[in-house]
Amino acid sequence: MSIVQIKIERDKNIVKYITLIRKFNNTLPMTIIKSNIESKNYVIHHDLYAYDVVDDLLNIDHTARFRQLLADLITAGAKLQIYCDEEQCTLEYLDNRITAMREIEKELQLEMDRALREE
Repeated sequence: MSIVQIKIERDKNIVKYITLIRKFNNTLPMTIIKSNIESKNYVIHHDLYAYDVVDDLLNIDHTARFRQLLADLITAGAKLQIYCDEEQCTLEYLDNRITAMREIEKELQLEMDRALREE
């Protein structure tokens, strides 16, 4: 498990941020999102290694969607604080971590494909 959590600095664009977050995860109540922003708590989180068979079959990439949410929030003017496994990190660090994760996934898939061909 590798959890990424986001805090958003409170400003006049809070409604935009809530809208974007609800678009990503519509199960989060607007009041909770607003309260978390105002209280300087984590607003949203994502497990980089979460896996769901149905999402895989439907070709849904939640990590890509989460990363797009961050880009959309930044574009909307949000000042983000990003935490990777409870340690504050930069967006660049998060991007590097996602890239490394994807490369490892590809390598593992290639190894499994090779092993299947050898059988």
